[in-house]
Amino acid sequence: MVQVLVATADLPIVGNLLIDTVVGAFTHITQSGSRLILQDGYCFTDATPSTFFFKTNISDATMQSIHPEPRLAELILDDCDFCFTQDWYTEIRGAILKDPESDPLPIDPDDPRLVDLEGDGQPGMTIQASILGLFTGEGYVIQRYRYRLEGTVFDVNTIIGFIDWTSEQTVVAATNPLFMETFSDDTDPDPTKHKFVMIRIDETWTCETLREQLPNLLELLDF
Repeated sequence: MVQVLVATADLPIVGNLLIDTVVGAFTHITQSGSRLILQDGYCFTDATPSTFFFKTNISDATMQSIHPEPRLAELILDDCDFCFTQDWYTEIRGAILKDPESDPLPIDPDDPRLVDLEGDGQPGMTIQASILGLFTGEGYVIQRYRYRLEGTVFDVNTIIGFIDWTSEQTVVAATNPLFMETFSDDTDPDPTKHKFVMIRIDETWTCETLREQLPNLLELLDF
């Protein structure tokens, strides 16, 4: 599965910008009639800001250390097409919350709900960032990512559709005080910018294969 997401952000020093994000993952699907159970395993996230003054990076190792809970979806016959639909699903990264939907995200680096996601000795999820090439460092964050999917089964091997999504983030610690400052970000209001594609693959695929095939998969979303 490849997801394409576009966010707007207002960052310290840099100001307003867009961030294009491409997420690559493997999704194991178990089917029972029209009901689907999906189990994800992430490969990578590529974030491309609209200005070279700001860079951010989530390492592949960090993404591959995220182990989401299974999510549910359905296949529905509508006007002679099979539709793929997944209701809202919430993923918490860097912490364990009793109520992932509504519990406030941690802001204290000593909060017992935090987990060291990638095992680097730091709380939460590690993100590298650079502003103007002068201010660099790491932020240790907690993220709440919510999304739902609506797509069409084009053939037995391909599902393509759109994503509704929201994200929320807190920073519990950073190597540079600048990255502790609050900033705003939101989903780009144009719903046609947020897309996904799923293709059937065989067991020979690795994350490196997915990376190599990414341009071909993105072409399927060029509509």
